[in-house]
Amino acid sequence: MDISDYSTLIGRLEHEADRRPPLYRLKARFVAALGYAPVAVAGLGVLAALGLLIVPLASGGHPAITSGVVFLVSVLVLLAFVRALWVSIELPSGRYLDREEVPALFAAIDEITQKSAGRNSLPAVIDSVTLNREFTVALWQVPTRGVFGACRNHLEIGVPMLAALSTAELKTVLAHEIGHLGGAHDTFSAWIYRQRSVWMEVERKFSAAEGVVERVLAKFYSWYVPYFAAYTFVLAREHEYAADRAAARATNSRVLGRALIKADLMGRFLAEVFWKRLFEQVERLPEPPYLPYSVLPRVFSMAQKEWSRRDWLDQSLRTYPTHEETHPGLGERLTALEVTPELPTQVPDKSALALLGDNATMLLKWCDDEWGNEYLSAWRKRHDALREVRWKIAQYAGTPEEQLKAEDLWEKSALLLDVGQELDAIQTLHLLVGRNDEKFAKAHLLLGRLLLEGGNEHGLENLAEAAHQDPELVAEAGELGYGYLIQRGRKGEAQRFWDRIRA
Repeated sequence: MDISDYSTLIGRLEHEADRRPPLYRLKARFVAALGYAPVAVAGLGVLAALGLLIVPLASGGHPAITSGVVFLVSVLVLLAFVRALWVSIELPSGRYLDREEVPALFAAIDEITQKSAGRNSLPAVIDSVTLNREFTVALWQVPTRGVFGACRNHLEIGVPMLAALSTAELKTVLAHEIGHLGGAHDTFSAWIYRQRSVWMEVERKFSAAEGVVERVLAKFYSWYVPYFAAYTFVLAREHEYAADRAAARATNSRVLGRALIKADLMGRFLAEVFWKRLFEQVERLPEPPYLPYSVLPRVFSMAQKEWSRRDWLDQSLRTYPTHEETHPGLGERLTALEVTPELPTQVPDKSALALLGDNATMLLKWCDDEWGNEYLSAWRKRHDALREVRWKIAQYAGTPEEQLKAEDLWEKSALLLDVGQELDAIQTLHLLVGRNDEKFAKAHLLLGRLLLEGGNEHGLENLAEAAHQDPELVAEAGELGYGYLIQRGRKGEAQRFWDRIRA
């Protein structure tokens, strides 16, 4: 199932879910049950084989030896199927926290689990909590028996998110994550939401199938998992809205809206400004000028004008998620919450880092140490490598680009991108694709991607040309253009672009 077929199926199901919700949910239940078909068939095989043993005994005779062999084989097949589907999900790395170390954080978690519980239901149990360097708060439901049921709840909290949000804002995000557990009112949607990640782990496992059993199951699940993901996408998207509603009931809708806006704007600031600005200095300095996590709280407060931007907020409100993302767009979520979007502010020294108490400084240092272990050696190597890249670029500088061979133009564009000179790389790529050399169809692909990233829709033509020149680039070019248009709410154009690419 390619991205267009996937999106078309989701569009049809969204329409059906709006018109006939009970019928859609009934079909979703059937599709969910279909995932267990191989195990059910193997189980029926065991019962049939058992019948071959019991019937002769019931009539006073003796079962055939072959009946015993068939029964044994069928049991082994069933056990092999169950074992193959006994998958787990690998958790992101992080530092495990306990109540004694950060009592205020656990008190906040307890408060939200209590408030999120229904009148007649027990509070959700959070089995473990880790702190890491990501800009996230996420609840992981980790299967303990593969696709067959029970799971444990693991909460992942990123230090940058603690630095970005106030305590009240963090609590609303925690309430949203706990809302994914569904409570007593929506256990089916919560189960579907969890099973999506479990089945995707099954698909990942079987993509590198080992042994006869896994290869047999891979044939079925390589078809089933994408179909299940598409068919349950509507439920998963609805579940995100339900989690928002649950969070608003447990906390405050306006505070939740503010947290969503801050997470969106600050996440973009980190990706496009903070980290970019730090790594831009690798060419000039052999060592990082500062360690990032200890300065984050101060940066968020001092750089408010750089992240609390009306143009960024307006862009986010107009951006729609692709069908690979179950979270609705920011504008859709705020509309559903009936919250008017406003630019947020950051109050110095009032972030949720306070929940770490006296250990906040130590935990920020832990993040810096982890970052240093991962990046310091690479920073030094990159510093030395960039000097060589600059030397290579200088060699090309003495020759007019019109006189360079196509191979040299391709290498030069890659070198320019390596040192962050995107505009110069785009100019070089324009010259290369103008030569109509089909050996460099990837130049059209790269140019198309760069142009679209800058909002220049002529990049769609480059993507189409890349697919025309090299059939192996059809999928990548199609997904880039399709995703660009979908994110701007232009579904009809996205479908026409995909059809054009495949023609």
